[in-house]
Amino acid sequence: MLLVWCIGMKKIASHDEIDIFAPENSRFSFLKSPYAAHITHSAVDIYYGDFGNEALSPVDGEVIDVQSFDTPTPFKEWNSKEYVIAIRQNEMVIKILHVKPDVTPGDSISKGESIGTFIHNGYFIFWNDPVMHVEVRHLNDYLRASNNLCLVPNIEWNELPSSRNIEFECSVEMINKQYSLLFAPYRTSGNVMGFALDGGFLDGYISSQEDGFFGIVKPPWILSPPPVA
Repeated sequence: MLLVWCIGMKKIASHDEIDIFAPENSRFSFLKSPYAAHITHSAVDIYYGDFGNEALSPVDGEVIDVQSFDTPTPFKEWNSKEYVIAIRQNEMVIKILHVKPDVTPGDSISKGESIGTFIHNGYFIFWNDPVMHVEVRHLNDYLRASNNLCLVPNIEWNELPSSRNIEFECSVEMINKQYSLLFAPYRTSGNVMGFALDGGFLDGYISSQEDGFFGIVKPPWILSPPPVA
C-alpha cells in the first residue's frame, strides 16, 4: 500500500464520531444519485482522478471485508464487476463502493492511503466521472443497499447566501465525450461550493428532465427538527 503524503485531505462529512475525508481537489455530492442511501441522506459520492487511478481511503480503520458482485449493464464492452470494501472504525463500518480493492481483510488503513483503483461498471451511465461511494453502517449491517445513518455535511451554515430563486449565466468550461461542464459564479461554505436554494445548498447537478433527480443539502436542524418542549 502507498501512503500519499502529497495530497491534503479535507473533512467533508461525519456521522457521530466518524469523520469522512476527501482529497482537497475533489468534488463531492450527497444527493446527486437516486440510489437508496442517498435518498435518506446517508451517503456521499467523492469525485476525483480518472478511471484506473488510485482511490484514497476517506477514513482511518481496519479492513474487515472485501466482496465483489456483478452489476447489470447495457454496455457489453464494460466490465460489470462491483466491489464492496468495509473498513471498521470502533463499532461502526465505513462502506465503500466503485473501487477495485488492493487491500485485504486485516489491513490497517489511514485516510489518504491508497485502497484500490476507480472502476467503471453497470451502475454508471455515460457521463459519470470516477467516483467513490461512502456510507457509515452498523457493524452487523453493511451489505444491503438501504441505510438511514444520516451524514452531516461539513458546512459552515452561517455563511450561506440567502436566496430561494436563483438565475445565473454559465460559460463553457470543458467539453469531453461524456458531457459539457458549465461554470457559473458560486459561493463557498466550509468545504462546499454551490448555490443557496430553499433554505439550504443545491447539491449535485441540475437535471435537464422535468422529473430529474437532484437534492438540497440543509442544516441538521431542518432535516431533523428538535422536539418541541
